Amino acid sequence: MAALQKATDDFSVKWANNREAHKQFESVLSQSGLKRNNISDSGSGGRTWAAMLRTFAYCYTNEDGYLVPTKAGRKLIEGEKVFDNIKKQILTLQIPNAYFLESGFRPKFEEDFSIRPARFLIKLTNQPDLNYYVTKEEITYFVLTAKKDNELTFITEKILEFRHATDIGKQEIRQHTAEVYDHRERSDKGARDFEMAHSDVAHTFMLISDYTGLVEYIRGDSLRAIPADSKKVSAELAFFDERYPFNNRYKISPQRMAENNGLDVDSFKASGYGTEKPATSKNKLENKIKKTLESYPAVDTLSTDEIKEILQKVLPPRDAEAQAFELKERSYGALNTDFVEAYLNEKDPLAFEDKTGEIFKAIGFDVMMRPKPHTPTTTKIEILLKYGDKECGIIDAKNHKKFNLSASLASHMVTEYLPHYDGIDGRDVQFFGYVSATTFSGEKTLKKITEKIKDKIPDREIQGMIISAPVLLAFLDYCLEENLSKQERVALFLKAFNNTGYDNFGKLLKAVNN
Repeated sequence: MAALQKATDDFSVKWANNREAHKQFESVLSQSGLKRNNISDSGSGGRTWAAMLRTFAYCYTNEDGYLVPTKAGRKLIEGEKVFDNIKKQILTLQIPNAYFLESGFRPKFEEDFSIRPARFLIKLTNQPDLNYYVTKEEITYFVLTAKKDNELTFITEKILEFRHATDIGKQEIRQHTAEVYDHRERSDKGARDFEMAHSDVAHTFMLISDYTGLVEYIRGDSLRAIPADSKKVSAELAFFDERYPFNNRYKISPQRMAENNGLDVDSFKASGYGTEKPATSKNKLENKIKKTLESYPAVDTLSTDEIKEILQKVLPPRDAEAQAFELKERSYGALNTDFVEAYLNEKDPLAFEDKTGEIFKAIGFDVMMRPKPHTPTTTKIEILLKYGDKECGIIDAKNHKKFNLSASLASHMVTEYLPHYDGIDGRDVQFFGYVSATTFSGEKTLKKITEKIKDKIPDREIQGMIISAPVLLAFLDYCLEENLSKQERVALFLKAFNNTGYDNFGKLLKAVNN
């Protein structure tokens, strides 16, 4: 990271498509003794090293093509808690991650991946069933085929089957694995080529797992756990599972994913009610609470009484009160990742509207859902946002596969919504907006609405926005992580109403910080 900082003049030199910057990074690495003293003509070596740093969320590429160090990356540069931060980045490494989502990443990963590979490998090794070891060959042929964290038992069984097989049986298993998992090869030498292509990856995971100190890499042989330390290792992995559950921010923004995955060890904020747990009486209660809270994006923004009221839907009053106090003491302070899944996968339009309202409430607006208009009309707006002493805005939530702001919808906003809600509760409408569940089009229509509404409300310019649901979530996530007050969040968000469509977080962030 220090070499990258030097090569890019403290990250002020554009990285994307800048071959000279890539070659300069290679040069600095060579001068530092971190790589051989040969600089490629294309700068490919520099790109490879930068890709590694982005994979582990020490930095990311922003919308303008510059590399931005995360908090963990900065701590490495500053030399603070280097081991602890590297260990944390290894154990929170996951697929998919922010780097894998960058537009230039090739080849595209299969979308059903959901795994923390280093954590998975250490858990696998730390098992008496496998005699506390896994060989490089077993990692190559079995561990690297896992796509999800919950495949631990399945991969263990495959390894045991392999160990108990005859020499001929082992070769058949190798060949079968190559045929199933390596689509490039179908010949008899497929197993040999599969091992050659993947053994370097296995070697890398053995090295980084060894660095954590939880297991030991026996060079040229295997990864091993010390049986006497097994309970201690299991306890530490359980701590990481609870503190750092699988991060689904990649669904809302690669930038927010990188920034959150790249938090240093001292910047922790809980983002959910732990992980899903096996069915015991205590765990059933926690899972029930987890399910109930998934409808709320930021638990920390709710009062104890509000949490109690929510939990009383599934718990007796006394239990709800006790759990509410416990949750407030826990102090999430971050986006509820359970809400992310529930919101982005919401199929019911009414529920999507309600969840959108909860996001605006968490941002800091006084939210009214489906309020009656100030003057008689045939339709109602879904969401009205009140702020300040006498200001408000209206939001139309669209749970479509693709939302197009058509001329008819624009006409409806001008004739039915804006004039009939202006003056509600003694407040002036200052903006309008559309929240689209996924992609959208028709951004240019926003300006036409602004122009046409002047005939009905001539004393002010009312501008709008279209924002995708993932970007709206990313904005709230950013505000929570930056510890912005509700007043600051609202003030920041209001800057985005400039007749623009926001389909990525970088574009929104640039607009509100301009």
